[in-house]
Amino acid sequence: MLQCASANPDGRKRALLIGGGIANFTDVAATFNGIIRALREKEAKLKAARMHIYVPRGGPNYQTGLSRMRTLGEELGVPLEVYGPEATMTGICKQAIDCIMSEA
Repeated sequence: MLQCASANPDGRKRALLIGGGIANFTDVAATFNGIIRALREKEAKLKAARMHIYVPRGGPNYQTGLSRMRTLGEELGVPLEVYGPEATMTGICKQAIDCIMSEA
C-alpha cells in the first residue's frame, strides 16, 4: 500500500489515512508496531511524495499506540496527526482533503 501511495511523486501533497474504528480486544499499540516499521522503511518515498499521514484509532492501549505514531512522525519529519476515539472519520477525512487541496 505504501509503495502505491507514494509512487510517481508529482510535487503535490498526498494524504494517507491509517487506522479505523475502535478495537474491542486488539492491542492497538501492538498492531502499530508493523505499521511503524513499514513507515520507517519507506521514509524517503513518503517525503518525496509530500505525504501527510492521519492516524485515527481507539481501543485497548490506544494512547500508547498513538503516542508512538506521533513520535514517529517527529522522528521522520513527516506530517503525521493522530486522533483518538473522540474524533469522527468524516472530520478527519475533511482535514485530509483540505490539506491536499491547499497550495502550500
